[in-house]
Amino acid sequence: MDLTLVGQRVTAQESGYTIALVFSGGYEVRIETPFLLRQPGGDLEVTPGETDPPDLIGRAVAVAYADDEGGLRIDFQDGSRLLVAADPDYEAWTVAGPDGLKVVSEPGGGLAVWSSAPKDA
Repeated sequence: MDLTLVGQRVTAQESGYTIALVFSGGYEVRIETPFLLRQPGGDLEVTPGETDPPDLIGRAVAVAYADDEGGLRIDFQDGSRLLVAADPDYEAWTVAGPDGLKVVSEPGGGLAVWSSAPKDA
């Protein structure tokens, strides 16, 4: 599923027991489980509440995709890639955006999707 984040930039970032990334265009990504950040200088495993990710502010999105199993992939134009797998017990991540868009990685895998935007007939 395309998350329509292409071209959006990270404008704010918060770290704690969740990692919150605020993007231009009214989007927000919250990550609540461990994830991998692949960068040209090497991979970094990030665990919210234990490991803070590097500063992502200013990075622009090249690809943002959620797979049917509940995984999240965000590729940034600088060559870095954020990967979050579904969690067996928890909602691993949430994307919220304009027009009531909300996509949640469900516990055990799969996606829950909401949007107030009209659906194609």
